[in-house]
Amino acid sequence: MRNNTLILTALIFLGLSALIPNRLYARDAQYVPGEVLVKFKDGTRAEDTGSLHAALKTTKKRELRTMRLHRLKLSKQMSVAEAVSKYEQDPNVEYAEPNYIVNALATIPSDTLFHLLWGLDNPNDADIDAPEAWDITTGSDNIVIAVIDSGLAYNHPDFTSNVWTNAAELNGTALVDDDGNGYVDDFYGWDFIDDDGYPLDLNNHGTHVAGTIAAQGDNVEGITGVMWDAKIMPVRFLGLTGSGSTFAAIAAIKYAYDNGARIINNSWGGGAYSQALKDTIDQYAADALFIFSAGNASRDNDTAPVYPASYSSPNIISVAATDSFDELASFSNYGPETVDLGAPGADIYSTIPQFTYGPPVTVYPPIGAIEDFEGSVGDLPLQGWEKGGTNSTWAVTAGSGVGGSNSLEDSPGAIYANNTFAWAGYMTPFDSSAKGQRYLLTFDWRGDLELNWDWLDIIFSNDGSSWDWIDYRSGTQSAFTSYTADYTAVAETYDSFYFGFRIDTDNLYARDGVYIDNIEMTAQDIFIDSYNYAQNFGTSMAAPHVAGVAGLLLAYNPALTNLQVKDIILNSVDPLPALAGLVLTGGRLNAYKALLHSAPPAAPSNLSATAASSSRINLSWTDNSLSETGFRIERKTGADGTYSQITSVGQDVTSYADTGLAASTIYYYRVRATNITGNSAYSNVANTSTLTGTISAASGGGGCFIATAAYGSYLEHEVEVLKRFRDNHLLTNRAGKKFVALYYRYSPPLADRIRESETLRAVSRSILTPVILLIAYPLISLLVLFSLFAALISSLHFYRKH
Repeated sequence: MRNNTLILTALIFLGLSALIPNRLYARDAQYVPGEVLVKFKDGTRAEDTGSLHAALKTTKKRELRTMRLHRLKLSKQMSVAEAVSKYEQDPNVEYAEPNYIVNALATIPSDTLFHLLWGLDNPNDADIDAPEAWDITTGSDNIVIAVIDSGLAYNHPDFTSNVWTNAAELNGTALVDDDGNGYVDDFYGWDFIDDDGYPLDLNNHGTHVAGTIAAQGDNVEGITGVMWDAKIMPVRFLGLTGSGSTFAAIAAIKYAYDNGARIINNSWGGGAYSQALKDTIDQYAADALFIFSAGNASRDNDTAPVYPASYSSPNIISVAATDSFDELASFSNYGPETVDLGAPGADIYSTIPQFTYGPPVTVYPPIGAIEDFEGSVGDLPLQGWEKGGTNSTWAVTAGSGVGGSNSLEDSPGAIYANNTFAWAGYMTPFDSSAKGQRYLLTFDWRGDLELNWDWLDIIFSNDGSSWDWIDYRSGTQSAFTSYTADYTAVAETYDSFYFGFRIDTDNLYARDGVYIDNIEMTAQDIFIDSYNYAQNFGTSMAAPHVAGVAGLLLAYNPALTNLQVKDIILNSVDPLPALAGLVLTGGRLNAYKALLHSAPPAAPSNLSATAASSSRINLSWTDNSLSETGFRIERKTGADGTYSQITSVGQDVTSYADTGLAASTIYYYRVRATNITGNSAYSNVANTSTLTGTISAASGGGGCFIATAAYGSYLEHEVEVLKRFRDNHLLTNRAGKKFVALYYRYSPPLADRIRESETLRAVSRSILTPVILLIAYPLISLLVLFSLFAALISSLHFYRKH
């Protein structure tokens, strides 16, 4: 019996709660300002609906007759909440509600591999909200984004219509600088390595970066970029191995700017501070935005700067990498002052070319397939080889090579000396002025070196005297084994170079040394033979997400300046605990929020001014924007006064108490929203007069300070309930008037305290809500109390019986 009683009580509560209108607690839904939807009961006469509309001063905008549903425009004096309440009090009305705003559920492209692009859209919401942004814009062919990198596989099927071309050169005369920009036949950009107008990507880094920015979207092909439509301008200065010079970078930046790019992606860095490079970036501070990757060394750029990302130039955005869980990627650099924001950069899927190689051409030895040292033996110099350095005893020795042949040996007949730093080099340079080739050095070696303390360095020189290593060996190798070292980066950097070997030892534990045989250097042409997609990671992959969003912003609002674009991106991030204190904004890129902030906000409406006392007027308005950073409130005294701004309030604030006013004075107000890009139009003008100093029984209309503070707005339904109770009941009798006078005297300071504390607001709501329910729904409230009383009596009877 006891359980049945408790169940009955619970069912009573559930049933009664269903009778209480949900709108009393709904605060987050957006609706069309100044409109309501009203459905009339079957059989309601047209003259009755017309009379009701006239009484409430509403205008019927449209009617769905078979549904008896009216769309109504309200007068400026009536709020949506008030209109809903008044209509539902009429016996002919089935229900009334705001004209809620609904949105598309986000635009998803048809690209077959879109599901792999977690940085654009993923279940963890660790993405940049690209589909939501695409509801606003997917880009524009008018936006040119330069990718200064390793080039572009511009025939990739996902770039069919998204590659910048130089129309003057394409339609001009071959071998003539048709547009006079200093570059002959720069059809698709410029290649500062091969010095021609075909900046093909022979590395894949640049193509991967470009795909994230603007692979063609919604083309039932592969992936999409952040922008479905844009023009990628490839400018190649990184070679086959992904390295390039500062001078080439400067020339590439200048080319990009001179040919129309205002967004310039730079997924590279790591060099020392270059004043020349910084000066170049600063030269274009007025209208070019540079996106730089922050680096992949898991270190703080504030204390160990990575350039160019760490330059103080105002037109740079420095980007860290985040992963699919909205954490800072393990490899990413950071810096609360020098790194601006995070963007997806781990396991990013994008476009790549695939390569094939031509037949290897032997460039060393000059005669024969391999150098086996089967000529004369003895100390170097010999057979075109020379030696140098400290404790250098390099020689060609008999019987020490593969199968008992000759070899190049560092310390013939003895162990090497401690503190040796001795090189042996082939002193005829290779001509590497023709780029786009892979250089490989293959050799057989055996030896005995103190592991990880003594080294066989594989070295190069561009002048024949200063040597540096590109690879190395260490430890014991008892039998000859083949090894291949890649000299492509050297060949890409220099127009000619030398190669050789070096012994580098410490001051302990000398060993036998090394024997080198069967040396061959080959060069191979490299070709793009197909196109594909692949994952990659790094801040290089994060930066193009930001460049793509910058492009979307300019596509949507071409009037934005480069610095406005930067400010919008940085001020619209998703704040992340994982990035707090690690990047300047503490957040990760959000394309949708950025676009919302890329135009002036919508104007507020339904501004109302209500006198609360002889020195205070309460303002409230409807926020119609999703992108404001705040509101500016202006006031004038009397009809002939001049408006001036009296204050500003923050984002999403929809009320303000203007205090310190003169009694019995008419004040006029207007409000406008503001954000980074500018101000909205003004709201409607609202005016009222301050009270004479006391609340009169006839006047009413004052503010409900505590309720307004608790529920957040003077327009909330709960506040309306209390106002009506005050005006219709308390102010109709002497005791009520005294209570209201005391309330207006002592409640404003308390309301201010409540307004500033979410805890106090919650406590106040918990106290006020039962009172409001009792006032608004007296019959339901009495039924609840009766049910509780009946349940209590039943429970007591049960306990007494058992």
